[in-house]
Amino acid sequence: MSGSPKIMSEPVKELVAIGAAMASNCEPCFRYHYDLARSLGVSKEDMREAVDVALAVKAAPHRKVVETADRYLTDGPVSTAENPGCSCGMSGCC
Repeated sequence: MSGSPKIMSEPVKELVAIGAAMASNCEPCFRYHYDLARSLGVSKEDMREAVDVALAVKAAPHRKVVETADRYLTDGPVSTAENPGCSCGMSGCC
């Protein structure tokens, strides 16, 4: 052990879970962890901050894919040689 103080308390775990619920679009998970966080005394303000952080992190990939679509659709031909493919499961995509 490095001697660092432990900060992963039950309330902090619930804030992490609330953020994960937002990131995964899981409404039942959000409700469950909201109720548990409230029972542990977590303020709505702290939960709002967890939600806001999760949404900011979640927005980054969205922005990047929109930038890619804009580049492909407005700048003319784009080399697909660097395209690593994807894992969406559609035949012929990857």
